[in-house]
Amino acid sequence: MTERIGYNPYFYNYSQYSSNNVGVSNANRITPNFRGDGVGVTNSQTSVNYTTPPDTVEISAGNKINEASTQEKQKTGMSTGAKIGLGILGTAATVYGCVVGHRMINKPSIEKVAKNFSEIFRREIGTDEAQKIVKNYKELLKIENPEEFCKKAYEQIKKDYGYKDLGIKFKLEYLPDERKNLVGQGITFGAWSQDEGIMRVLVPICKEKGKQTISKQDKLQSIKTIIHEFQHVKQSEYSYRTSPDAMINAMIEKQNNTTGEEAYTQIIKEFEGLLKNNAELAKHAKQQGMTSEELRKKTEDGLKNLKENKDKIINSQTRKITKEDLKEERKILDSLFKDYPKFAKNSDNYNLGLKYINNNAHYINWVENQEGYLAQILEKEAYATGDKFKEIYNYFANPWRIF
Repeated sequence: MTERIGYNPYFYNYSQYSSNNVGVSNANRITPNFRGDGVGVTNSQTSVNYTTPPDTVEISAGNKINEASTQEKQKTGMSTGAKIGLGILGTAATVYGCVVGHRMINKPSIEKVAKNFSEIFRREIGTDEAQKIVKNYKELLKIENPEEFCKKAYEQIKKDYGYKDLGIKFKLEYLPDERKNLVGQGITFGAWSQDEGIMRVLVPICKEKGKQTISKQDKLQSIKTIIHEFQHVKQSEYSYRTSPDAMINAMIEKQNNTTGEEAYTQIIKEFEGLLKNNAELAKHAKQQGMTSEELRKKTEDGLKNLKENKDKIINSQTRKITKEDLKEERKILDSLFKDYPKFAKNSDNYNLGLKYINNNAHYINWVENQEGYLAQILEKEAYATGDKFKEIYNYFANPWRIF
């Protein structure tokens, strides 16, 4: 199973459209079962770069301090350059102090931490267990090897969700080498494919030779991303415990309600829209670690090949699917959740499962409607876990360290 034809706002995939051999098959049909989430540094996340402090004034060798500066130093014992330097340090110290003060003021109680853990993992967690879980995450954040960190984070979060023995497949992805400037920037990506039973997580490094470490910022974003994706696993569990047949029907409804012509028209609009919007192009190029010119060229090449292979793409997306087509997907769902007891009809959890199933049938893709994407219950719940974990982190973080 693959993602719908189109692009993810964080990770463009032009592999299908970069040559005349488009190679689109029925396996590439639009599916509502893939939850791909790119997460970057957002407005709700305070990020301070102390390599280049706020209000930095650069003084190069060519910027000579003039005679007046020398006279000023003789009068006050301090050069203009030194005054500027102190001003920079003062500004940085003020910002640093505000961040530290904010963290200390907003440090939650252990009771609040336990409540947040309970809401994230959907099971009752007392203060004693919360303390133990906090200790585990503190130890986890000490790991410097990127692959080891992501694997251990996945295992810890899987256990905390109560899925230690659940047969989920796990796959690590990597940034391409040409996007190495994104390393350390809090750019992470995760995906849960319920019909494959696979969770994919980005290791925020490039596969280059030599030892690599993972920044604290990337560690925290990776934890939040994995928690987010396990919230989707929980939603799949609740859907199955409500009605596995209804889950399959929702997949069929979503896929069959979108014709090949509609799918093709949508991706053409996406590519053409990006080419017409220089600001969007520049934003996505920066996220991709490319120049605007490089991304424009890739988009133009992709658009050209889409148009050259129109019939092949439309035909691959047109055939209506049936339950027989999804028998392998049903086997995977059964293997994951068949031992969980079914919810009683009309119970709160049963009704919640129905909402998830309905959302799957009418899932809104990020590219189609960003506001709708974030407002739907499947994503609204998953993104809420990030804010809850951020509060937990403020409980155990050293207030005097910024990542």
